[in-house]
Amino acid sequence: MKFVSINQRLKKLPQSFLSVGFILGIVLVAAVTLAATPSSLTSLFRPTPVVVNSSFISPLVELFGNVAVGKRVFVAGNTVLRADPDTHICIGNETNLQDNILFIARRRIPAPTSACGRRSSSAGNQVSIAHQASIENSKIGNFTFVGFHAQLKNTVLEDGAFVLHGAKLANVRIGKNRLVPIGAVVTTQAQADALPLKTADNAEFQKEVLEVNEEFAEHYGELYRAQGFDAVTGISAAPKTSWNQQPVRPTLGQNVQIDQFVRIVGDVRLGRNSVVGQRTSIRADEGSPIIIGENAAIEDRVTFHALKSTSIRIGRNLNTDDNVVFHGPLEVGDNLAIADDAILFRSQVGNNVTIGTGAIVVGVTLRDGTQVPPQAVITAQNQADALKTN
Repeated sequence: MKFVSINQRLKKLPQSFLSVGFILGIVLVAAVTLAATPSSLTSLFRPTPVVVNSSFISPLVELFGNVAVGKRVFVAGNTVLRADPDTHICIGNETNLQDNILFIARRRIPAPTSACGRRSSSAGNQVSIAHQASIENSKIGNFTFVGFHAQLKNTVLEDGAFVLHGAKLANVRIGKNRLVPIGAVVTTQAQADALPLKTADNAEFQKEVLEVNEEFAEHYGELYRAQGFDAVTGISAAPKTSWNQQPVRPTLGQNVQIDQFVRIVGDVRLGRNSVVGQRTSIRADEGSPIIIGENAAIEDRVTFHALKSTSIRIGRNLNTDDNVVFHGPLEVGDNLAIADDAILFRSQVGNNVTIGTGAIVVGVTLRDGTQVPPQAVITAQNQADALKTN
């Protein structure tokens, strides 16, 4: 596999990376800057490639350290690729990293042996890592899938492994073509060895995701070369693709407030008097439209996305906390309140529903007034029907 190293510069560090030393460093730099004259200043600018090795790396990605990518890679906005000193990150060919992922190599904790380096995090060829996943000192094999909000620490995924949403893996090796269920916690090798095999449907889904994101690598790159930075950041039309031949720009209602580093793409229709927090992503570049009603209060690092040929439709008065994943197909009524780190996917949600911190709701219908407790995993209709209502 041939990698191309990326010259990184640190754009903005998420709160989890802040330390006393880092804060003191900022204070020191600020003091030196105030005392400096223009002739004594040294530029720290090293442009980070956006299109490199037939790959697209969003300008909103946060890069630090020794990071290398293969060919036809797609990395979406507000993902963090951070390699501590003396560590490495390697991303293989035709691999995709979606929005708001943490992909980290740390130097003072264990890591599996990898060709990428003694201390590293790596992804092989044809890997899909979904929104808000966290990868730390792990080795991910070829043709693997990692779902929304999944967490991997010092973990090996052998070729073909399929890790579903909200799963937590630490200090284990997941065997070839093994399936990790939604919300599973796997921290012993005995648990890992007992996992079932994935299905043919799982493999077909993986192929479909890879096909979409290979087009994104190509066509976002074309869009950047043709129209520049503004076309792939902020609020813009999606690239032209095989399923989206007539791209449109987002439509924002009156008095909408957009915070820094927000990414709004394609046929998004955001109602009036809405607020969108930092590093939130509303991407109607695959499934569309994404419709969010008036008076939405959307916090930081929230992701809205939909599978091809599906959509997201949300009513009025949406209220989210941070780091939530909304993924279509999805229909939601009015007055949804959803807390930090929750996942809502393939579901129909009534009015006045409350979803607690870290809850996972996939493939069900929630009645009006349903209350989903914190950390609940709701993946069957009988579980949804048993929930309390207002």
